[in-house]
Amino acid sequence: MKFKHLLIIITTVIFTNNIHAQEITMFPGFWSTKYYQDDSQISKQQVESLMLKDSEANQLWQKSKQHMTIGWIAFGAEVGFLFWQLNKASNNESQTVPLIGVLGSAGVATGFSLSANNLKKKSILKYNSNADTGSLNFGPTYNGLGLVLSF
Repeated sequence: MKFKHLLIIITTVIFTNNIHAQEITMFPGFWSTKYYQDDSQISKQQVESLMLKDSEANQLWQKSKQHMTIGWIAFGAEVGFLFWQLNKASNNESQTVPLIGVLGSAGVATGFSLSANNLKKKSILKYNSNADTGSLNFGPTYNGLGLVLSF
């Protein structure tokens, strides 16, 4: 009878050798970023709800959203400066100040957008590293062989 129990336990350990959470990956596309949890595609809202479970990853995710908001505001300012420059060009006036505004706001928009994507990647990596907390293995324990949960 003990042999059957031992055989069942060993079989169970072999099939559940490693216990891991499902990892999130992101693939930037032309129009939007696609998120996957293992092999199935998930929405951005689902990723945000998963990030809420991990405080470190959520903090990076929120900072990414703030940087993207600043990037969009700077892009709006860039469009405004561009219209101002085109208006001055049609009136044959000096275009120096609007040009400086276009270039400056373009730099800010690009910088904050790249920073937002970088923070988003860091957030997902932090979530994945914190979710991968342990594994269940059959191996030596303090007093013989058995199931070992390692972190």
